[in-house]
Amino acid sequence: MSRDGIGPRKAPRQRRSQQTVDRIVEAAARVFDEDGYSSTTTNEIAAQAGVSIGSLYQYFPNKDSLLSEIARRHISGSLAAFDELMNGLGPKAPVGQMIGHVIDLLVDQHEHDRLHLLIAHRAPRTAEIEQELERAQHHLIAVADRLLRDQMPDRGDRPQTAQLLVAFLHAAIHDVILRHPPGVGRDAAVDSTKSAAIAITRA
Repeated sequence: MSRDGIGPRKAPRQRRSQQTVDRIVEAAARVFDEDGYSSTTTNEIAAQAGVSIGSLYQYFPNKDSLLSEIARRHISGSLAAFDELMNGLGPKAPVGQMIGHVIDLLVDQHEHDRLHLLIAHRAPRTAEIEQELERAQHHLIAVADRLLRDQMPDRGDRPQTAQLLVAFLHAAIHDVILRHPPGVGRDAAVDSTKSAAIAITRA
């Protein structure tokens, strides 16, 4: 169990146990998405997963622990997709190209990834979810710093630039780009965001 009592009760040690945990987590994600977090009960999740309530409680003491595990898995998968994108582009890719692909990835995630919407906007922020989001933020900053080395190798303020770039893109996605429906306005917002982000790396 985690320090604050929210995390999974115990870790599965056998393949069959892991499969049970996976079914429970997948069922919880579906029910949270369809019925809402506050309206969902652990009995409903157990029924959806095809397990007894006792089996569910064997691994997860409450809804918060399930939500935290969903968030952990989702954030890890999102970071893996981000890393795959960056590795595919390579450190020699132009900054504008990198930023454009990152914006496309994040916009798509925010609009079409229902788990992201659940975790970011529709469910309570537990302490463990906050920790996972903080971990993701540090990871993104580290990747940005690494990719900027070839763009600004002699800049002593590169770590701060990477931090500013990640914070700017996060704010721009939520507060500027997604406020426009797909179309001309959205395209203009993306172009403006890309230009401003490039300027940050050259300031």
